[in-house]
Amino acid sequence: MKKLNRIILISLSVILFLFFILSLVDTMESNKKTNFEQDNIMTHVEKLSENGPRSILHKEANQKAVDYIVEQLESYGITLGDSTTTASYVVQEFVAEDSRYQNWYLENVIVHIPGNSSTKTNEAIMFMGHLDSVPMGDGASDDGVAIAVMLEACRYYMEKIEEGFTLSNDLVFAFVNGEEYGMYGSKAFVNEFNGFNNLLDRIKFVTNLESRGSRGTVIMFETAANNYNTIKLFSSVNESIFTCSIATLVYDMMPNYTDFTPFKEAFQGLNMANVSGGENYHTQNDNFENVGSVYVSQQAHIVDSLIGKLANYRLQDLYEAEESAIFFSYLNVTTVIYKHIFAYILAIIGIALMVLNILLSKESRLVKTSKGILVLVSGLALTAAVTLVGYYVFQYVAVLFNVIDINMVGTITYSNMAIVISIGVIALAVTSLTAYFGTKLLKISYSDVRRAFAYTHMFLGVVLSFVLTDVSYLFMLSGLLLVINEVLISYIKKVDIEKYHLELLVTALYFPIIIPVINLATSALGMTMSYVYGLVFALAIFDIALVIAPVLKYVSIVALVQKVKKVEVKTCPVLGFVHIMAPALITLFIVSTIKLNCSVNLQGKQNIVKLPYDDALVYVIDEFDNREYRIYDLNAYYELKDYAPSMEYLEEYYVGYGDSVVVEDSIKSTFNNNQLVVDKINTKSIVYLEFTNATATSFTLTDGITTQEYTITDGTYSIKIHSNCTVTLNGGSADVLYKEVIIDYETLIPNGYNGNAHFNLWLTKNINLG
Repeated sequence: MKKLNRIILISLSVILFLFFILSLVDTMESNKKTNFEQDNIMTHVEKLSENGPRSILHKEANQKAVDYIVEQLESYGITLGDSTTTASYVVQEFVAEDSRYQNWYLENVIVHIPGNSSTKTNEAIMFMGHLDSVPMGDGASDDGVAIAVMLEACRYYMEKIEEGFTLSNDLVFAFVNGEEYGMYGSKAFVNEFNGFNNLLDRIKFVTNLESRGSRGTVIMFETAANNYNTIKLFSSVNESIFTCSIATLVYDMMPNYTDFTPFKEAFQGLNMANVSGGENYHTQNDNFENVGSVYVSQQAHIVDSLIGKLANYRLQDLYEAEESAIFFSYLNVTTVIYKHIFAYILAIIGIALMVLNILLSKESRLVKTSKGILVLVSGLALTAAVTLVGYYVFQYVAVLFNVIDINMVGTITYSNMAIVISIGVIALAVTSLTAYFGTKLLKISYSDVRRAFAYTHMFLGVVLSFVLTDVSYLFMLSGLLLVINEVLISYIKKVDIEKYHLELLVTALYFPIIIPVINLATSALGMTMSYVYGLVFALAIFDIALVIAPVLKYVSIVALVQKVKKVEVKTCPVLGFVHIMAPALITLFIVSTIKLNCSVNLQGKQNIVKLPYDDALVYVIDEFDNREYRIYDLNAYYELKDYAPSMEYLEEYYVGYGDSVVVEDSIKSTFNNNQLVVDKINTKSIVYLEFTNATATSFTLTDGITTQEYTITDGTYSIKIHSNCTVTLNGGSADVLYKEVIIDYETLIPNGYNGNAHFNLWLTKNINLG
């Protein structure tokens, strides 16, 4: 019998390891075959990137991107015109208004390929991506890959239609502008576009293609409300893209936006993006060389698959659902989908099973279970604490190895598969040791702690079912299985089910639900939430820790030697704990000393509202001829510290003083009474006006095309100006801080510097209008 138990335990260990690996693979990069020509896609990405950043601030490069898209469309036989009978495109010109900025004059490119079958529905499906970039980088991944994939889709399906491919639904591709500064293009499309026979009324499905890094796997992270039928549709065509309802819920709670945001209230659809390579996201490193080919193949694959499915699909079916789905990918094999009512039914069943088990338990057993909960909570808390402390300790290790500056501590995100595994090992070691000493101290058995863990999982599942239903699957399914296991152990006396450790099988089946979430969270959100990942890992592997706890003293080299010598093993369980922890600590030590694993970019340091380039060295000259160097991004500091003067860290930036740079430092703009005539020094510069102590209630901005009026509230107002104009204060007065940032000011570049960071001249002057 002991031999059988050993075989079962070994088999379960193999299953556990296998499911853990498969769960990691579920969200790893994997190349996908597609009908699209990947070489064509990469050529488009390269061409779109070759003119540098194409932000709306970079008017020339932005316009070249529009022109390139138009040129390619025409080469595919798609002609300019508002036609619903032939494949055509329209350039939508619009004014982007924003209280933070002077008006922008931008262009979207909207492509319409009409249905050609005898069952034409007059409805449409749309794919969308933004052609602009942030000012800091070339936008090769964000969102050049999406634009390139859509261009290739236009080419491929134009050829397919020539070969006899039929569409019941119209096919639309929207190349929108100005997403990075406020979704200007998608808002203009939703609010103003009326071409192609009222296209907006006919669109029934929207797919937005985004990017959250330069490589990695694509995930589907957002849908609209009442998405049950949409998720079923997505599941039927999806072979590679991870998704789960917790992603949609978390994204809705975050202060982020994409071009999908203006559509999600009225349209069914999907929002997809890759999430790895965050160290390049919104930086000068978002260039062609860093684009991951696997990510490109995945985005091409899903676009091709969706078009193939939706070409003749009855789109109205998507709008017949009256509720949203709970859903999650499982081992790239299927997407589990069920309704909220089913979650409530599972919760009721779970409550019934727990109550039944508790009512039939002896009072002493309930007391022991309560003590088991105390051990469990202690293990979870300790794991979270150790993980958090480890996060900071290894940042200081990175400081010692000159990988990061000490002021980076607390902001480094660390996104790496080895780190994910290491956190899991740390959670296993800490919970095992806690279980070992907790049971000894409280004089309870591991069975009591296992039962407490089952009840806790079930309790979390029940609570989430009624509070955050979309997240309940994380604990509900595992909780049910664990509680059922406890019922079987308690009431089937003829077979000693406990010795078969079926809870380990439940853990194995649970891995594909929880491990991908942890892995993707570290990539998308970074490691500043390390304590959360440690806590979730502990909840995932606690039953494994319980099985390991009694044999901790055997998990060491000393114990192995004693066993080989066939003498009694005499070691401490703490030694086993150290042996489990050691590989994780060594891995974290190595990772922390490699610069490529460090990033601050996911922490919002690339804040485009503050400066045209936040990864910039800025040379500041004010009206009193005070001169200083400023570095606003810590990555830029690392790159420039050998070239910049000695720097002192202030609250938000590094500063150094010096006057060795010779620049044209006169502000050309003129100030007359209540009027400011903005005459920028450089066409690519941006002017920041900060009104303070204002008695005037408004000001007017005129640029020769439009006139905007802004209301000054509480005596203060800030606005950014990108082209020459006249600012007139309407009655009263105000102090104005005038700051003009000249982008990539060539004389600031240090001799011998060959890097990619940007160098800006920032001229400031205090004036009074009125």
